[in-house]
Amino acid sequence: MLRRALLVLALLTHAAGSPAAEVLAEPAGAATSPEQAALREQLRPLLEKFVTTVDGLSDYSVVMTKQQRIGKDLKPMETLLLKHRRKPECRYMKWLAEPNKDREAILCKERSNGEILVHQTGFMGFTMSLSPTNSLITRGNLRPIAQSGIFNMAAMLRQSAGQGDDAAPPEVKVRSIDGIDTLCVRRNGAPSNDNAPYKVGAAELCFDRATAMPVDVQFWDDAQRLMEHYGFRDMKLNPGLTDLDFDPKNPDYHF
Repeated sequence: MLRRALLVLALLTHAAGSPAAEVLAEPAGAATSPEQAALREQLRPLLEKFVTTVDGLSDYSVVMTKQQRIGKDLKPMETLLLKHRRKPECRYMKWLAEPNKDREAILCKERSNGEILVHQTGFMGFTMSLSPTNSLITRGNLRPIAQSGIFNMAAMLRQSAGQGDDAAPPEVKVRSIDGIDTLCVRRNGAPSNDNAPYKVGAAELCFDRATAMPVDVQFWDDAQRLMEHYGFRDMKLNPGLTDLDFDPKNPDYHF
């Protein structure tokens, strides 16, 4: 899920330097218009603010939308609440709308041997602990749950330093997304370190210009088919999540 957002940062990486310089650098001799140069200068502090802000987080919550192409079919958009704590690392997810409305999942790496506790509603509903590699978990998902989250996004942005490529420079543009003023970075071509189960043809990541948090992420394959689309809204930083937020006995949950 959210891990695809961090992979776009690898797409945008060039010469060594700060995280922002990594994303915004371009091959020697590449021509840049004055407009693009100005937009990249605006994006630079957003990337730095994103990394700095995430470094200071203990936890966060966000409402996510998720859409992926599985096989030939672009699946319906899903909407879910994600709560994520850094230490000890735990995630709670609840699907807020159809499909899969009211499904819940809890993953705490240091608990239950790293298994995911899943509650599925409906006539064939169940509550059970499953390995993250169980087909019931991986079916219909291009990315493992354990690799999702903005903590991983910021970490990979830092780790991308020094990983150069010869791709064309990224395009930076202004977009309004659901009334949110964003700066978007788009890069054509696949990064050398991408492990996507398809050949990435293009990727775009949009940051909120006020908060520097990600708002929208899209990936296309080499045939320009939309493969993955994620949105992030109502992000709350350091809301003070407690053990109860990741406890299946929480009275607000239905495990």
